[in-house]
Amino acid sequence: MEIPYEVTPRRDTGLYNAKLGVWLFLASEVMLFGGLFSAYVFLRLGVQDGVDNPWPWGVSVHKSFVWLGAINTVVLIASSVGVVFAWVSLKERNWRRYQIWMYFVVACAVVFMCLKMVEYNSKLNHHHGVKLIDNSVMEGVILDKTDQVRFDGEKITFSLQAALPAVLKDLDSKEFPAFTVTDGPEGAVGTELKTAAAFRSWFHDNRRAFSQALAEDRKRYRGEIASGVANPKPVSVKGTATVTASAPFALHGSPRKIVGHNETSLNYRDGVKVEGKLVADHVVFEVHEVDMQLVLPQKQRESVVWNVINDDAAKQSFFTQQTQKYQEMLAYYEKRGEVVPEKMLRGRFLNVHYIHVAADGHAEKDKHASVHTSEPVLTAGSIGGEGEHGPSRHLEIPRDQIKFMGNHGPRYGNYYAIYFTMTALHGLHVIGGALVLLFFVVFGKKLYLKNPEHLANRVEVGGLFWHFVDLIWIFLFPIMYLL
Repeated sequence: MEIPYEVTPRRDTGLYNAKLGVWLFLASEVMLFGGLFSAYVFLRLGVQDGVDNPWPWGVSVHKSFVWLGAINTVVLIASSVGVVFAWVSLKERNWRRYQIWMYFVVACAVVFMCLKMVEYNSKLNHHHGVKLIDNSVMEGVILDKTDQVRFDGEKITFSLQAALPAVLKDLDSKEFPAFTVTDGPEGAVGTELKTAAAFRSWFHDNRRAFSQALAEDRKRYRGEIASGVANPKPVSVKGTATVTASAPFALHGSPRKIVGHNETSLNYRDGVKVEGKLVADHVVFEVHEVDMQLVLPQKQRESVVWNVINDDAAKQSFFTQQTQKYQEMLAYYEKRGEVVPEKMLRGRFLNVHYIHVAADGHAEKDKHASVHTSEPVLTAGSIGGEGEHGPSRHLEIPRDQIKFMGNHGPRYGNYYAIYFTMTALHGLHVIGGALVLLFFVVFGKKLYLKNPEHLANRVEVGGLFWHFVDLIWIFLFPIMYLL
């Protein structure tokens, strides 16, 4: 049976089935991205200055990667043009030219995703932020994974009711430490666990045995109550175990898994307790910017951040830049006959500046280094940039002075959460669309020889989706990268 209007359009609507279907699908896509864009607007407009985390400027967040976003915009526009030429080539029954244009489109999609991966890698692995207890923020790089708690363990106590202990993934030894069960269910004490596989096998076996023993003891307890026993024996099945290592083992515990620690113990969120010795309780950090937007102006000179940095030259550089920016801002608003708004006094322009903490032996050289600024000034043609400088000193930040720290990933703030959500969702659409178009060119020859118009219709439908993907990025780029 032939399906009507599969190739030939209806005379009343001018549409064939696939085109009508893709328009309906694109309508649902508009609602999806429309909701996300609306969420972005409401989150940004709902920020209370001085209370909520400031909404960052896209240019300040992405910096040199703004150019990658611009290149990606050109790449997607070029790919949309390529889809049109591929469709025209099919209409002209030129298979070879159609192949060239379609492979060009797929190559553009690959270039787009590669540039996005470069950008994601930079944000997730090379850019970090540390918010201190007075809400001052340092932007830079956490070095050598020192955000993790470094601990030398001797014993691990865990529950047999829970999942496999998370601490096993944090072990920093090249070889799995040899454990001996020193406390646990009957028959388990004395068992030696020399490999990770042996530990997992032992754990799952004993968890299964514990569950069975617990079920039987509960059944016995309920039976005693039902039979009228005056003082039934309470349910009592040992559900914890302790393993002791033959030698201290090193581990790097993720702060997201740990609820508390001290000099001799480490407590995980899943109830696991590690006993041993704390090796270091500070974070090694290379600072690039200091953000004072959430610190009152009158308290900025006594901020915790200056105790952590402990460098008078860096502190003086920050406030020198702040004074220069204030004078520029004052002149700008006086020219317009206006008073400097409170929002600007508490905003990024005045309170976020690049600083350099000189390494030992380079202080004299850095006195002559050019002043670093990270934000454009209000007058045209006076955009600041980072100057040359010597090596930076690595700061040791006590963990008890840190309120929050992390990479520039989705957890870093509302902006980053919605940025990764929208750009990653858009990236999935790019990958999906490119795979469909690639399918048409790799496996479309048979359909082309049978009915070239049918393939042309399919390419047209795929092209409509591709144009939609391009259009979404044209909205995303200025909103996320420039504003």
